[in-house]
Amino acid sequence: MPPNLRGILWVGMSGVLFALLNVFTLIPSQHLNPYVMAFMRYLFGTLMLLPIILKLGVHRAMSTNRLPLHLFRGCIHACGMFLWFVGLPLTTLASVTALGFTGPIFVTIGAAMFLGEKVRLRRWLAVAVGFAGAMIIIRPGIGDLGVGAICILLSTPLFSASNLISKALARTETANKIVIWQHLTILIFACPVALWFWQTPSPTDLLWFVAAGLCGTLGHICQQNGYQLADITLLQPIGFLSLLWNALLGYFLFFQQPDVWTFVGAAVIFASALYISHREAVRRREAMKSTTAKE
Repeated sequence: MPPNLRGILWVGMSGVLFALLNVFTLIPSQHLNPYVMAFMRYLFGTLMLLPIILKLGVHRAMSTNRLPLHLFRGCIHACGMFLWFVGLPLTTLASVTALGFTGPIFVTIGAAMFLGEKVRLRRWLAVAVGFAGAMIIIRPGIGDLGVGAICILLSTPLFSASNLISKALARTETANKIVIWQHLTILIFACPVALWFWQTPSPTDLLWFVAAGLCGTLGHICQQNGYQLADITLLQPIGFLSLLWNALLGYFLFFQQPDVWTFVGAAVIFASALYISHREAVRRREAMKSTTAKE
């Protein structure tokens, strides 16, 4: 099977697992605070990784020359998780997923602001279109605008930065190692905050966390395997399927009924993100040709 097809299948599976993760975490998030939720989600996710760590051996599973990058990624991902868990019980699963599509838009802004990358007019127009799509979903004064939608939107650039770092780490680290360090570093940063706001989960909550930990850990492993097999621009369209899974699960399990504007806004955001990813791929190819020509 071609590597690109295998990458698509891995990422497609991760979308299903992350949709199930949303379901399993939404239930206890109705009564537990978001800081405890973030800590417990990654605590049980780490427990699910123990068989992999024991099979590989602790040294082989965790030895790395890029510890500062792993720690930085864990810090920003933990902050994103706090915001995400604040917003999760306050909006629909479909809206959560749709607003998450703004990731490439924030990546473009971050590259221009912090990396000095030259962003041409067409990509800036795509960014503007993407934000217009987000406004279609939350429709200030009319639609889903509130603490939940705002927190989900604010968490997206943090997750985008985390995904970029994981892509950089994938050049030298295995998928298992990236996921193991992600879980451990998030636990380190989430633990003191969770202890400060501690609420003791019920036995039923613990069962949901076990299921969420299993789905989340497997989802990250599938995603990392996909990133290592195929270009991220090729994998972008597969992400749109996650909107379908989350909308269906939200409707049948929680009676959530996202309106048509959620899907319209999601389509606008996704088209913008897809164009940005395409232009980024074109830019990389041109840069490679230029480097080859100089050689």
